[in-house]
Amino acid sequence: MGHRVTVTYKAALEDGTVFDEGLDPITLVCGDSAMVMGFHRGIVGMAVGETRELVVAPADGFGERDTAKLGKLPREKLPDGAKLGTRISLGAKHGDATVVAITDEFVGLDMNHSLAGKTVIFTVHVLACEEVPRQERLVVETTVPGDGVTFPKRGETLTMHYTGTLAGSGAVFDSSRDRGEPFTFAIGVGQVIEGWDEGVMQMSLGERAVLKVPAAKGYGAQGAGGVIPPHADLIFDVELLTID
Repeated sequence: MGHRVTVTYKAALEDGTVFDEGLDPITLVCGDSAMVMGFHRGIVGMAVGETRELVVAPADGFGERDTAKLGKLPREKLPDGAKLGTRISLGAKHGDATVVAITDEFVGLDMNHSLAGKTVIFTVHVLACEEVPRQERLVVETTVPGDGVTFPKRGETLTMHYTGTLAGSGAVFDSSRDRGEPFTFAIGVGQVIEGWDEGVMQMSLGERAVLKVPAAKGYGAQGAGGVIPPHADLIFDVELLTID
């Protein structure tokens, strides 16, 4: 963790079906949310030039299938051109769903990730690796453990409490706890700052943690709302209450 790695990879299912050729190299920081957690854990310890096969089970990949994520919509709300197997958007708060049934009255939807419940095999080749400068690192420090099993996945709706402070002065600039109203958002889709999208993905249900967010993963050179100065590092005391 704490290293910036450039890799190429191929992703396949257990039956050999390749769903991502990964022809172009990607660069990621180990432990961030750019890939599933099993990918990050699997590349730890790899050397430049090494190729490794990673077998990632659903718990460390795209999650188990959840029957609670099956639903339906009135037929008239089906987007034009959508058919069985089409992945459609349900809006920023609800993510995407696959059309699994169409009748005259309704449309059956599966809101699980399309790879939920499937073991994925990544063949990874490391092209480059460098340590991330300290000022660019996101730090997640657990203060109260969660269940250690239920982690957020991209597009899921989370409810959280948080208190945000400026790292330099300790001044509080925002707090859902002070308002008495938890904050709800969709993870991994750009609704929150990069430091949240990456850091909260590492938390399990019920966990409370401190996110130390560098300016580059916060509000950057522009700051925000007159209360966060430009180039400000931030500290968030966050608690993951629900995952939907």
